[in-house]
Amino acid sequence: MSAPHFHHELVKRGVKIAMEKDGRDNKDDAATSSLDAMAALFSFLVKNSIVSEYQVAKGISRLRKLVPDLKLDVPAAAAMLKEFEEMAREGGCLPAQVPVEGN
Repeated sequence: MSAPHFHHELVKRGVKIAMEKDGRDNKDDAATSSLDAMAALFSFLVKNSIVSEYQVAKGISRLRKLVPDLKLDVPAAAAMLKEFEEMAREGGCLPAQVPVEGN
């Protein structure tokens, strides 16, 4: 965590792992989902100025590019990412609009 310009990678990997876990467990209970826990973690990190909103947005943007591959293991990956984005916005760790990244 001593390289803030790579915090987007933490976001990308954390959300990806949570999506894979929830996809494997086939849980419908949002109260105990890994995505909920990950959204709470990033909300905490943003509120405590450990990770910036920009880095959360960048991580999500990069994860969007992986959705076609993720769908092979987690068919509901696109819907899960959208759900995570909503939770992150509600938690205050994501701006109203996530910028679309050109790279």
